[in-house]
Amino acid sequence: MRKRILQKIIRILGLIILVIGLYITVKSLYPKLVDFDIKNIGALVTGSITLIVGLGAVLITQNRIKKRELAEAHREKKIELYNRFNDMIFKLFAGTSKKIQGKEPKEQELIAFMFKFKKDLMFRASPKVIRTVLKFENSSNTPGKETSVLRRVDDIYRAMREDIGLSNFGLDGLELIQIFLSDKSEKWKVK
Repeated sequence: MRKRILQKIIRILGLIILVIGLYITVKSLYPKLVDFDIKNIGALVTGSITLIVGLGAVLITQNRIKKRELAEAHREKKIELYNRFNDMIFKLFAGTSKKIQGKEPKEQELIAFMFKFKKDLMFRASPKVIRTVLKFENSSNTPGKETSVLRRVDDIYRAMREDIGLSNFGLDGLELIQIFLSDKSEKWKVK
């Protein structure tokens, strides 16, 4: 938060310095501009505006490219992190299903996983993903709220998909968590 405020202050100061510099330049050139022909002044102003607009466009484009490259570099790490979460959820569902071979992870394994997962979330996940994980933890600590936990896992999946650039448009009513339900008639339990 302080960094953003400091950046804004620096930008405003830079803009003020630019305006003052432009004012001093115009004031010192004014006596010479009076002697210029009106056609020369127009060409000078047009050239200056073109130069400023062109420079501004280049700086804005470079900034956007830099942000896009940074986001793309983080995207791969996010996908890897979110896949680890998905694998653990799959283990949980596989361990409780009679149709799928696999054993349910032990409580200590889940605790260790969540600790490492949350540590990695701090520097890779969007604020929305972090908030949904916190809601998930709060609802999982409340006994007798299994449907709430499933709803929160679905919320986490939605936030993760959004964070890596996937759309959730058209996915209604907990369809992401329903993928794991072995018996689709269990759907009522989630809703």
